[in-house]
Amino acid sequence: MKNKIKTIPHLFTNQTHDDEHEMVISGAIGRSGWFYSATSAQDVRDALQDVSSSTIRVKLNSGGGDADQGIEIYNYLKDLDKYVIVEVTSLAASAASIIAMGADEIIMRTGSRMMVHEASTFAWGTKQDIQKTLNALETYDESIISIYEEKTGNSRSEIKKLIEAETWMTAEQAVEKGFADRVEKIKDEEPQTSNGITDEQIQMIKNSILNELKQNENQIQGPISASTPSIVDNKSKRKRFF
Repeated sequence: MKNKIKTIPHLFTNQTHDDEHEMVISGAIGRSGWFYSATSAQDVRDALQDVSSSTIRVKLNSGGGDADQGIEIYNYLKDLDKYVIVEVTSLAASAASIIAMGADEIIMRTGSRMMVHEASTFAWGTKQDIQKTLNALETYDESIISIYEEKTGNSRSEIKKLIEAETWMTAEQAVEKGFADRVEKIKDEEPQTSNGITDEQIQMIKNSILNELKQNENQIQGPISASTPSIVDNKSKRKRFF
């Protein structure tokens, strides 16, 4: 039986076939406000709570948002008793890259990107207030490093350098650095002409015609008259046909 599709303006789910459920997360990560829509951890839980499929495929395109919401979604995906695939269709940046780390398999589509950086916020007040904010940001960074470390297998010092530099990665670079498992490209199909004949079949037909023409040439007695099409002309006409 197919699972019920839940409709959320910024998050879509769909039963693709009997054993895989697809969910699309597009846009900001966080709680929706009066003037914008975002995907929260509660949205994800609500969308997946009745799903019975053994595989969940999350198509992700997000510039990030709320780190706490991203971490909560990450841990929710990690705890699911299902095989979770995150497919980055364009961008997984900031909190969205954290979400991706919760998958059993991370796929980067051709042309997609991933970005990791330090946590950021606004602060105002006394120097003690600023120091408290700084302390909080440092704990966020340590938490984020732990998540990336678990997925990539890279050292904490290596990951720290990456987030401090605000590292942007192509699909291939994300795989190379361990932030994703593979790049998925559309498989090249066998070249075909507009009528469905492959290049190999065309060559076989051409060879057959050429052999037939050579046999006809051997049977011609005497010089070729002006009214008799030459072998070169016949070959030219055949080529124009194909």
